[in-house]
Amino acid sequence: MINIFKIREFVEKAHNKSGKEFDKSLLKQSITNKNSIGTAKIGRTHLGTPFFMDVEIDKTRLPNEPLLTFSTQKRIIQTVVVGSQNRGTVKELISANDFKIKIEGVCIEPGKREYPVNQVNQIIALCQKQEALEFNNELGELLGIKKIVITGYNIDKMQGQPYSQRYSIDAISDDDFYAELNNREKQNVLS
Repeated sequence: MINIFKIREFVEKAHNKSGKEFDKSLLKQSITNKNSIGTAKIGRTHLGTPFFMDVEIDKTRLPNEPLLTFSTQKRIIQTVVVGSQNRGTVKELISANDFKIKIEGVCIEPGKREYPVNQVNQIIALCQKQEALEFNNELGELLGIKKIVITGYNIDKMQGQPYSQRYSIDAISDDDFYAELNNREKQNVLS
């Protein structure tokens, strides 16, 4: 059974708003400012189908193109100005927090009628590593994420779905920090 979704109707119902109809003549214009995101740079399935948002952790490709969610928050200090006639607070940006990364996928061996033991073992082995791991994903590259630390994982039930295994991985981005010394500290260190 094929489901047909009308995005315009969904948006209108969800947000009580409706935009103009899309100008289909724009589809005929050539796009000159293309980027390479979603062009299967990293790999293909065993049948040759390209992965468009492939995910590699520590040089291990996660099976079946998992879903990724990136989130972060700014660390801001709000200070009330006492005696001021102005409303509100003074905001001071302290830093940006690490990215929280949620990876949700399914292990399944296409064409095989058996539990995907090898894929599940790969996921578990990755998640049990006690170090920062290389992270390779196009969207992660855009966000400047090169390494992650896995903080938790879940191997979940899949009721009514034989020969498959759902998993989720929670991670945070990891950046290398280098100490910066001022001139006086440099002189003390060098002498």
